[in-house]
Amino acid sequence: MNLDHASNPAQRTHFHCAASVAVSIMLAMLFWQNSAYPQQPVNIQPQVIEDMEFVYWNSLDPPPAEVQWRAMTLPFNTREDVATSAIPNPDSPYIWFRFNLQKPTEEGRYSLYFWRYNLALNVFLNGTEIGGSTYREGRDTMSWNHPLLVEIQQPSWRDGSNEVLMRLYRSAWGGNFAPILFGDTSTMQQLWAERMFRQVEINEILLAFGLGLSLISFTLWAVRRNDTVYLWFSGMCLCWSTVTAHMVIYHNPIPYDYWLPLVHVGIDGSIFCMYGFIGRLIGSVKKPRREQFFLAWTLLASVTHFLIPPDYFWIAAYAFHLVGTVALAAIVLRVTRIALREHRSQAVIISIAMLIQIGLFVHNVYLMFLAPSERWEGSIFYAHFGIPLLFMVFVGTLLKRFTSALAEAENLNRELETKVELSRQVIEKNFAERRLLEINQAAEQERTKIYRDLHDDVGSKLLSIIHADQSSKLGNMARSALESLRQAVSKANNPDQPLRTFLTDIREETELRLGGSGHEVIWRQSEDIPNVIIPSAIAFNLNRILKEVVSNIIRHANADQVVVTIALESLCWEFTIADNGRGFDRHGVMGNGINNIKSRATEIGAKVYWHSEFGNGTTIRTSLPARGVEFACAVSV
Repeated sequence: MNLDHASNPAQRTHFHCAASVAVSIMLAMLFWQNSAYPQQPVNIQPQVIEDMEFVYWNSLDPPPAEVQWRAMTLPFNTREDVATSAIPNPDSPYIWFRFNLQKPTEEGRYSLYFWRYNLALNVFLNGTEIGGSTYREGRDTMSWNHPLLVEIQQPSWRDGSNEVLMRLYRSAWGGNFAPILFGDTSTMQQLWAERMFRQVEINEILLAFGLGLSLISFTLWAVRRNDTVYLWFSGMCLCWSTVTAHMVIYHNPIPYDYWLPLVHVGIDGSIFCMYGFIGRLIGSVKKPRREQFFLAWTLLASVTHFLIPPDYFWIAAYAFHLVGTVALAAIVLRVTRIALREHRSQAVIISIAMLIQIGLFVHNVYLMFLAPSERWEGSIFYAHFGIPLLFMVFVGTLLKRFTSALAEAENLNRELETKVELSRQVIEKNFAERRLLEINQAAEQERTKIYRDLHDDVGSKLLSIIHADQSSKLGNMARSALESLRQAVSKANNPDQPLRTFLTDIREETELRLGGSGHEVIWRQSEDIPNVIIPSAIAFNLNRILKEVVSNIIRHANADQVVVTIALESLCWEFTIADNGRGFDRHGVMGNGINNIKSRATEIGAKVYWHSEFGNGTTIRTSLPARGVEFACAVSV
């Protein structure tokens, strides 16, 4: 479904105003808080602590006095390995830092503010721990995005110089330690609150925002399954919510070796879902083959994130992100061309929003790999702030799409009401005919009930007579009456019946009649009888043909053995009855029975062949084409 112009100037004005506000907010984000260090209140100058010493020491307790310390200047990045063979315990999971802090001359409350560090940090003053963050083995997310404020209580101070020790946890995935700020507690609390709001609290709101959008759009897709644009949007929100969760949580829920790759899978997944979403939102830019290639690339990136060693993880991860962003930029350029060529306002807004978001991601890449370390440590990554604002533009587009669908549904509903009224008139016109049909159906049901009762009552009595005296004339008459009764009831109650049921019925009747007249019956039937329905017309006439043949054997053949063969031969059903009787002259005058057999066979499209010689018995074969009759294509039961 392509984007269309707003239906009237007022709608276009409202849309342009909303889009302008969203774009203005995005542009403001680019210039918000991009200094080397956190914002500071006016006329307050905290002490910036950069010069200190460090040592690798494999103990939770502070190193002893004889340990060799080395001088360094913050910021410190653990991925830039500074360990040498001259440093004790270079494989230690801990790095210790120390510096001296003079006791303030003015009375008051003072704090150390750690605004950027990885992983967990513990602070000691004069050998006594005064604060820090908690640590859990394998949960390395820790406080990378959470600032830490440690207040120094007044009794902890010594006159003159005070030694501050800091224990920082190492990780194969890297970590950092930014310069420290020292000042009065009220100033530090303000800085801590500002950064906590920017880095954590806003992301908590964005996380709830993303999950809510994902749920709402998934619900819309569940209502409109054919419109997959909502499903793609739901996937885009859900993938990015994984990234936002990384900004919020204090301890990752699963080991870091799996959590960090999962976060970057979320980044690649959100880029791919955004690509597919735009392709379906603006149908004229969708390229299925390119989308399939992009999907393969995203799957390759997802697998690589989990397999690549930590030393190369960041370069590989951002390389995959960059390629995905380039593919996303390509589709954005196509949308931009459409917007400029067709003057479609929605396409223009989407193009601007997407280009801004791509610019924010490029800014992230610049900070990660090109900017000086000092600037990287103090700068804010904006890409995750731009995504929700981009989502707002998409939500506006989807809402317009959804309202247009509702308006179309209302028009269809009005047309449906008109058709329903016409149908109601037709129904009223035909009410009498329907009433008559109901009466006929009721009468048919009553007839069926009578037939069933007749079969159960009279049929059981006739069967009792047959079993009571099988050799008498009365028994033969009862058999004949029972056959007629069964045939009538079967035809009335079950117009169509399974082929297997039909063959079972005629076998029972044939063996009953021939056995009662003293004939030996040999029944030969194919094992692979198909499970199909045979129409009543064919069943009725075929039954009559076989019945007539059996009657002729009983009356005229003077035979003592009858062989019945039923088989599928050359796409034809063959019903063959052979006796060892006296035979007859097949060139002579045929009786009414033979003529009736021919007539019934012609009616159902079958052919009858017979062979008879005096003293050698008679063979009659009825051939019914399996493909030429209706039951061959009937539905199996």
